[in-house]
Amino acid sequence: MNGFNSFFPKNSVPRNPYYRHSQLQRPRTSTKDRFFVLVGIAVVFTFFVAYQNFRNVAPLAGSQMSVDQQAEAVAALSGHKQRQRLRAPTDETDQKETLSISTSSLKIMTFNLRFDGNQDGSNSWMYRKDHVADIIDRYHPVIIGTQEGLKKQLAELEGLLKYPYQRFGVERDENGEFEQIFYDAEVLERLDNGDFWLSKTPDTPRTQGWDAACVRMVTWGKFRLRATQQELFVFNTQLDHVGSKSRVEGSKLLWKRMQQIAGDAPLLLMGDFNDYRHTNTYSYFTSQEGGPQLHEAWPEAVKQIGDVSYTYHGWAGVKNDEEKNAVRAANHIDWIFFRPQMTVLTTEVITENRNGRYPSDHYPVQAEVLFPGPAQLSPPYDP
Repeated sequence: MNGFNSFFPKNSVPRNPYYRHSQLQRPRTSTKDRFFVLVGIAVVFTFFVAYQNFRNVAPLAGSQMSVDQQAEAVAALSGHKQRQRLRAPTDETDQKETLSISTSSLKIMTFNLRFDGNQDGSNSWMYRKDHVADIIDRYHPVIIGTQEGLKKQLAELEGLLKYPYQRFGVERDENGEFEQIFYDAEVLERLDNGDFWLSKTPDTPRTQGWDAACVRMVTWGKFRLRATQQELFVFNTQLDHVGSKSRVEGSKLLWKRMQQIAGDAPLLLMGDFNDYRHTNTYSYFTSQEGGPQLHEAWPEAVKQIGDVSYTYHGWAGVKNDEEKNAVRAANHIDWIFFRPQMTVLTTEVITENRNGRYPSDHYPVQAEVLFPGPAQLSPPYDP
């Protein structure tokens, strides 16, 4: 007998290197053993399927994505990293600085482009357009309210931008300026838009109102945020630079139309208002009884970036060349208004120049706005 083989039972499979594989005999498994093996496999598989179903159902128990999950969705759309959520406020004074950044935080900008005029010499549009486009590309506001742009000028600007901006708005008079709104079509869906004129006949195009030196108008749009399905309205205008009555009456007409169009929905009002903060125009929008009771981005922001609050500089820039009228903080005439249901996180008056040349005779103003969740919104407006 082979000594190596004698150590193993007859029904075992020896690991004898001298035996050929064809000579090895494997033990037979009884029917009873096979039955228990199959039952065990079935039980394990059943538990595995049940566990996977539990994992998939549990996150949906609230029927909505969490704030963090939604933030990831918005970050994917905007190309930016997800913001870190801040702690909850502990008291009223701490409320602004401890906001939880939601998915509906968007950058917006108002930008008086200065029309393309030959009288501007070295400040003409042909020397400024690349700088204007570069500012928009770097700051990447989702919504831009422009003023004074001409047809060819706006088309050139759109062609220079790298993001998928779309624009809308008609000219205020024949061969005149536009108050066009640009928006990032990857982030926002445009649901509706329109225009009206600041005159006694607002639905009649190219009508001049009261004591205004120029035809003035408003362009508005209704949008839906693709990531969260929230809706908002944006109104963009430029009030008259001469007629004080036209600014007052135009503001009242604007508020009346805003109520008719937007109701109580979140809205933004931006533009060049050609008036100062201590005037009736400003107080009507912010504090007067019967007015819209809006907030302005610069004084209400959680954080103001930079120390320049004025927006019109007339090509003088930050360092006044003393040949222009003194530039004062009161010259903050480009405003971004918002409803109290929203919050402005940051705001900035962008003062950069290239070799002393500015992109416009107005500084662009940008704000980052936090939109409310559905539970914070007022009931639908019923006129």
